[in-house]
Amino acid sequence: MDENISSDDKNVLLVKEVKDGKLKAVTGMDKKGNIQTGEPTAKNQNSLFAVNTNEAMLEAFFKKMVEQAKQPTHTGFFLMTEKMLNKLVQIDLDPHELELHRVNPAEYLEKAHKQNPQQTQGDGDETSQGTFQPMDVSKMDRQELQKYGINPADLEPHLKAMSYGHKSPQMIPLNPELESGIRVSTKGRVSLEEQVDGSLKIIPHYWQEKPNLDTPFHGVLLNEQDKENLRQSLNAGRVIELEPAPGQKIPAFVSLDRLTNKLEALPVENISIPNKIKGADLSEDQQNRLGAGEKVLVEKMVSRTGRFFDGYIQINASDKKFDFSYDGLDRNHYAKENKEVRRQQKENAQEGKSEKQKQLFIPQKLLGVELTEKQQEFLKAGQATYVKGMVKDDKGEPFNAWVKPNPEKVKFDFFRWNPDKAKKQGAEVKPAEESKTQVAVNNEGKTSEATKNVKEPLKQEQQKPTENQLKQEALRPAAKKSGIKI
Repeated sequence: MDENISSDDKNVLLVKEVKDGKLKAVTGMDKKGNIQTGEPTAKNQNSLFAVNTNEAMLEAFFKKMVEQAKQPTHTGFFLMTEKMLNKLVQIDLDPHELELHRVNPAEYLEKAHKQNPQQTQGDGDETSQGTFQPMDVSKMDRQELQKYGINPADLEPHLKAMSYGHKSPQMIPLNPELESGIRVSTKGRVSLEEQVDGSLKIIPHYWQEKPNLDTPFHGVLLNEQDKENLRQSLNAGRVIELEPAPGQKIPAFVSLDRLTNKLEALPVENISIPNKIKGADLSEDQQNRLGAGEKVLVEKMVSRTGRFFDGYIQINASDKKFDFSYDGLDRNHYAKENKEVRRQQKENAQEGKSEKQKQLFIPQKLLGVELTEKQQEFLKAGQATYVKGMVKDDKGEPFNAWVKPNPEKVKFDFFRWNPDKAKKQGAEVKPAEESKTQVAVNNEGKTSEATKNVKEPLKQEQQKPTENQLKQEALRPAAKKSGIKI
């Protein structure tokens, strides 16, 4: 319904009439869902069904055909570009050539549902996205980038938004090539349009210095109230019945693009009004008024941050979304409730942070020992592993022990046996048997008959004093008396 209508690459749909078998081109559907057709000739080219700009209508058409499967009024469906139709017309719609463009309505609907389910089912917050799957931007027609003089680097920041069917959020430099071969430097927004073969067509939306509200827009002159609404809110405020071709009436929402200053239209049948928006239920009256293009007050919506707010919403045809405005509304209406929301969020965040802090980190190095990959795997799995040469005791002497994560206390436990196989687990720090005496003497000040006179730390796996230690202990009283340190 915008620049797309005048595109040279529109697709058209041909059908065969059941009664006489004649080929006709689809031009649209009336309000009752009846299919409108015309002769597929060059003379009627301007009024042929513009599939590219109206995929929702195409889906509606095929759904109608599937419903009429038992008593069809049309049969045989052929989808092609206008350029291809012109070639087929010249060879009198040769059946063999025509067959190459046959489509199956049921298969098309299945593919459309998987790849591009754009219409909402009434529970979402968007006007036209629903469960929309992003388009694969790698399928862009690179030749068209050159045709419109678009630098891919300028387009890159906007591709994510464009993949969801939106125009580029900002304008970019454009340098389109005219038929004369001359290029014109300008700027504008860009959108992508998925084709039947899965490729993505580039649609430029050129900037103009100021809005042109006084010339016919798709065959219709805007009234003074429409113009005033567009100047004030960028939206016409009502559904306007456009006539892009003689005899073709299409009810549509009309808006002004805030960046390009150009009028844009969105067919009413492309939009499914939701029964809920931002968590707030819409009454039947609110839905009807939104569907009529009006601005509607919706109370106690919920923002992405969980805060309550009121706002006016209105369908924006240019960006295919809801516009939100707040003029005259009390922005502090829910101050008390939002304060409680913030308090709860802060409390939850602290709890989450605390929980995160409680997670036991499995290091590459434990008490001075580089853990092997296998030892780390055991610990990550919550299992015990045997580690030699750790430095745990106060005097810096190494010891051996089984190590197992203790997620509840967020620490490692040490055992003299494998706790995963033992029936009874020991105390918090229980080194292996060969290090038991060392840790008891060095850390805990305990002694045995063999170690009661030893003052210096025991070495790893040492169970009794060495001969040298015994000699030093024998000399210690005399040295102390003379003031000599040993």
